[in-house]
Amino acid sequence: MKIRFFYFSVLIASLILPVTVKAADEGAHAAEFLSHGVGARALGMGSAFVAIADDATATYWNPAGLTKVKKHSFSAMYSDTFSTGDGSWLGRGLVSYNFLNYVYQIQDIGSLGLSWIRLGVDDIPRTTFRDLNKNGILGDFQDKNGNGIKDEGELYIDKPEIAEYFSNTDNALLVSYARQIHAMVSVGGNLKLLNQSIFENSGTGFGIDIGLIAEPYDGLRIGAMLLDATGTQIRWDTPETPTFTRTRRIRFGTAYHFTVPRLGKGAVGIDFETDQADLEEGSDGGGIVPRAGAEYWLFDTVALRGGWNGHGLSAGAGLRVKVSTMSFFINYAFNTHTLGGSQRISVSGEF
Repeated sequence: MKIRFFYFSVLIASLILPVTVKAADEGAHAAEFLSHGVGARALGMGSAFVAIADDATATYWNPAGLTKVKKHSFSAMYSDTFSTGDGSWLGRGLVSYNFLNYVYQIQDIGSLGLSWIRLGVDDIPRTTFRDLNKNGILGDFQDKNGNGIKDEGELYIDKPEIAEYFSNTDNALLVSYARQIHAMVSVGGNLKLLNQSIFENSGTGFGIDIGLIAEPYDGLRIGAMLLDATGTQIRWDTPETPTFTRTRRIRFGTAYHFTVPRLGKGAVGIDFETDQADLEEGSDGGGIVPRAGAEYWLFDTVALRGGWNGHGLSAGAGLRVKVSTMSFFINYAFNTHTLGGSQRISVSGEF
């Protein structure tokens, strides 16, 4: 049976890899907010989670993992990304990034999940001018040389002022389903509904993800996920704006769970993801983003995590609180980035 499973995995890889490892088209960065990751637990482990994916955030990392989630599970995350540098701990960042979801197991049918992801830059000022000289033209300036161009040293006649504030937001709704098709194999998928808006314009689209997790040996898990399997297209509401396509990517990896008697348990994972931006012609990148991470639960109560997310180091911690048959988790993660550190806090539960 294990030999047949090996050949089945090779067949799946041979079908998926050729369609994903190719040069990216013009829309390689469309809806890039979908690549930021969710859940402080996974992010603290360097996002090496495609084979672990055993909590509610599996809707994002690998929907096939939802078969390992308890009957009722939920997760919520708050994040301020790219800190403003004001020196305050947990201070407001430039970009807010939030996640909320719920997973429900239906006996003999499978696992269903509903997730919401939002990335936003809020309170962006739109600046206009006050027509001080009452000539009906906004933005008059002292055109000293009469060339019609505002040169250095030529001051505005009209006074600049903030007319209003607006937000730049990206939203995604994920409808997930998973089912165990074999004692060793689970499959799952996402239907993604997307909306992006900036000022008075917006774009909409949808996409599909397909995931697989296999456990050939006790404690050893293998995961693979084909993201944007059909090419996720974003169509904007202005005729002059093109349609952007988020191209296919594959995320695959392996994880191993271990137990230390009377002390606790842990897991280590290694992931690889094709990076379409790196595959563009003329890029110096190799086309594959490696990730690695680990976590250890001491007495099944306190967790410590660390990893490499392909771009920088990550670290995190977690606390588990049991109330009767319910378990609640509070997790924190910190990720380094050239634009500033990112802090994530998430709360989840299962019962």
